[in-house]
Amino acid sequence: MIKIEDIQEGSLWYEVRGKKFLWRLRFYNPHTKSEDKVSITLNSNSSQAKTKARQLLLKKAKAKIDEEVNILDPNLSITSFCFEEVANVWLDDSQTKLKPSTLIQRKRIIKLFCKKFGEQPMSEFTVFQLQNYFNRLKLKKSTINTYFRVMKLFFDFAERMEIIENNVLKKVRITYPRKTIEDYQKLERKFFTWSDLSFVFEEMSKSSNPQTQRIKLILEFLFLTALRYCELAALKVENYDTDNKVISIESDIDYSEGISKKRHVTTKTLSSYRRVSLTGRAIDIIEQIISENQRNISYGYSDYGYIFTSRTGNPWSISGINRSFRNFGKRTGLDKQFSCHCMRHSHISLLAELEVSQKAVMQRVGHSSSRITNEIYTHVTPKMNQKLLEKLNSFSGQKVGKTE
Repeated sequence: MIKIEDIQEGSLWYEVRGKKFLWRLRFYNPHTKSEDKVSITLNSNSSQAKTKARQLLLKKAKAKIDEEVNILDPNLSITSFCFEEVANVWLDDSQTKLKPSTLIQRKRIIKLFCKKFGEQPMSEFTVFQLQNYFNRLKLKKSTINTYFRVMKLFFDFAERMEIIENNVLKKVRITYPRKTIEDYQKLERKFFTWSDLSFVFEEMSKSSNPQTQRIKLILEFLFLTALRYCELAALKVENYDTDNKVISIESDIDYSEGISKKRHVTTKTLSSYRRVSLTGRAIDIIEQIISENQRNISYGYSDYGYIFTSRTGNPWSISGINRSFRNFGKRTGLDKQFSCHCMRHSHISLLAELEVSQKAVMQRVGHSSSRITNEIYTHVTPKMNQKLLEKLNSFSGQKVGKTE
């Protein structure tokens, strides 16, 4: 990898872009053997800004040069490839194969790995080193699993490209500490009964803001259908079958680069592509919202065909929904995690309470694996506890041995 002081600099200049300044730097790229450029936008064109621009641009130039290292050059030794060099090639190879949101997540995780292993030659990794690294992570189980999965994909790529001969990660095993009472309490905070939600909706009903009332309906619809928010955001009027009272889940909205881009991607899994039957209340909500959207067209509302929209006609951002849910939820005093994804968990728990078969639950919510369904399905609701107690109380065996 090239050092910053070894970069051959060219001219540094700026161009005015509205109220900001686009700084550019020319430099010689030794891999392409030609002149190259990098740029950055700053708020000033002062001498201090020039110094800052030069420092930042040299770092960008270094990153650009490092990214273009040809790891397949037969003149390079296989032991010369460091973690960061291979990671850059792997990410570049993944550009056209992944959803934008997945690629963003993968880049973020690799960036964290590079802080720890960036300069280390791939041939020097050991089982002990990687096992120790994952053992020391003080993160949620799901986060550790994600990190490990990304690292596994990365090492598999390095092995397939014959950059490493021995894939040491294959011998690494992830272990988790025993669950504590706090872990179970944290899980419990994700589940809402209808009574819990009623308290939140009562607080939201006090607001005179029509957008708050719209969010209240969205949260209720999520609870009644168990949709993922990205599925709900992607729903268009054409996805609502008014005759059969079902909605068709055909795509997700990818909001990783902003909801206003309205980027549609395939559903999370093949099982997520489904039709969801609506209850009477869910029908009332969706038809009320469609009617309100049509009335709002004359008031600056842009009709892009979406159902669950903000005042602009764009789908609501998930952060806006969660922020409102959290603000009004805290007023109730409930010790809950106020996230719209909890509506999905709560719906599955409700179906378990109603003794719906797991197979039917999986089909309704679009789970491809029974693992996640089982984890939520086994959550015991207060009503289930009450029903259990009633059955125990009615059990005739408890009278055995009772004296007259």
